[in-house]
Amino acid sequence: MHQHMKAAEFEHDNRLLMQVESLAYRYPDGTQALAGINLQVRAGDRIALVGHNGSGKTTLVKQLCGLLLPDAGSVTYKGAQFVGAHLASARLEIGLLFQDPDDQLFGNSLYEDVAFGPRNQGQSEVDVDLAVRQALKAVGLEALMFKPPHALSYGQKKRAALAGLLAMRPSLLILDEPTANLDSVQEQIFLDLLKNYAGTLILISHDLIFLYELCERALVLDSGRVHHDYPLKELVAHRPSLREHGLDFSFRFAESRQKAETVAVERRKFAHKIELDVSAGSRSSALVDVRSLSYRYPDGTQALKEIDLAIKPSERLALVGANGAGKSTLLMCLLGIFPFSGEYRFAGKKILPGKGRAVWRQTGMVFQDCADQLVCPSCYDEVAFAPRQFGVAEEQVRERVELALKMVKLDGFEERVPLHLSGGERKRLALASVLSLQPQLLILDEPTAGLDPQGEELLLDILSEIDATLILVSHDIFFVRELTQRTLVMHAGEIALDYSTKSFFADKNLTSLNGLDYTYRDRCALQIRELQHRHEHAHPHRHLHEHSHRHGDLVHRHPHEHQHEHEHSYVHRHADQGAHQHPIQNEYHEHDHPAHEEDDHDHAH
Repeated sequence: MHQHMKAAEFEHDNRLLMQVESLAYRYPDGTQALAGINLQVRAGDRIALVGHNGSGKTTLVKQLCGLLLPDAGSVTYKGAQFVGAHLASARLEIGLLFQDPDDQLFGNSLYEDVAFGPRNQGQSEVDVDLAVRQALKAVGLEALMFKPPHALSYGQKKRAALAGLLAMRPSLLILDEPTANLDSVQEQIFLDLLKNYAGTLILISHDLIFLYELCERALVLDSGRVHHDYPLKELVAHRPSLREHGLDFSFRFAESRQKAETVAVERRKFAHKIELDVSAGSRSSALVDVRSLSYRYPDGTQALKEIDLAIKPSERLALVGANGAGKSTLLMCLLGIFPFSGEYRFAGKKILPGKGRAVWRQTGMVFQDCADQLVCPSCYDEVAFAPRQFGVAEEQVRERVELALKMVKLDGFEERVPLHLSGGERKRLALASVLSLQPQLLILDEPTAGLDPQGEELLLDILSEIDATLILVSHDIFFVRELTQRTLVMHAGEIALDYSTKSFFADKNLTSLNGLDYTYRDRCALQIRELQHRHEHAHPHRHLHEHSHRHGDLVHRHPHEHQHEHEHSYVHRHADQGAHQHPIQNEYHEHDHPAHEEDDHDHAH
């Protein structure tokens, strides 16, 4: 499916590549973003940059590549600070992948975008062409090199942005949430490419398994300061540290809940409590009724093909499939934004293509990137915006704003500036801004993207309490299981499968449909859980050894007791209160002691 680029040749002599000393930075509004940052990056380092949403991770990496300059302290790269000609040359050697690929794709075609960096490096057109083709081939987009970036799926855009960096062969590569919103196939593409990358790597992510595969060192930020700088393995194995920094995802494990099935039913208390027969029943009562719906992109690409779909009031439905399968496009059609062909009725009323006003008043959607829908100067105005547009009386607007902010745990945030909030807070604010409409239909497009585990758990609790018909688009199968009772699998613009969520999880043949491993995240979480249960301890312990002794002409063997201290690895189990217990040990430890026989022994006889 994809091929590796030939790894660039970098000198890994452990030389100091970058040094940060007493770095401090404030946002334009005066908010302290970073303070007292001290760190060293050496050639060949592979660093995981982690912490709560809003801890300063993205701001720090913008300092590390010269996009932002410090208010105090210094950042030096290869021995010099980011000023003048050195800053200009450093930007050609340091690659930064933004969380949103639209922030760095601006050309008329993928070829032009990927060629931009090598051309600025002064490469010849022959070398530029070779670099572009190699980079696009590496990310599996060679066949799309002359396609405009805006016509790509989100996952394809993400890979295209990475190709633009790889074509420059950077000595330092920085990636901000590279796997957010990606399906498991595209995550694997990123993983393979980055394993093969020969330079220095800094990764921002909440995906601990992804980080564990690639990084050796963890840099933990907390409120703009370096809280920990130590081996990643130590962080991942220490649950108290993960909890402290919002990275503990134990809420995803059945054993961490008292009775998993009971909790799952409670979470879905507004959902139907019967098995759905999705192929039968009257469509006259459907909230959403779509027949033979199709859509083509402006360039003629067929995006949706003859979609038939009925969604009943209060139903909770998941929409899953690979990046580019047509999920987000279908949502745009259901909102009446894209000019589809076919028949569409919402609450019994016919909706004309591109004429979605009747839908908008009764439907709320939270976009993948919630910054796309936050437009007001304060949180209060943001949540009040939609009701005001539909003529709701100001007194009712105030009541709705107060209720919506309380529902998403943002009460007291009324005067805060939306774009100054953390990623998790912005996501919840976007949700509040649609809840204030009191919608019949709530649409969530990748709601967990970019959230730390603490934010995911809070969002799950909030969504469990919302009484509305739900369409959930997500690669996060845990959320699908917890929040929905019906699942649609999309493939190549069509609904390939439509069945109960219970049947979806029981289907063993899904991978053959589009190559996606829908249980990937569950298995990854279990791997981390197993790692957390494995500890090494050093303590004095006794061994019995038997070896030969010579007394004159007499040689005999008998056991001797020795005491040693070295590491032992235990797999432990957790008691109800969270403490862990190690297995009962024998009086004597049984394992090999190489070269022990050659040691001098002095025993009483």
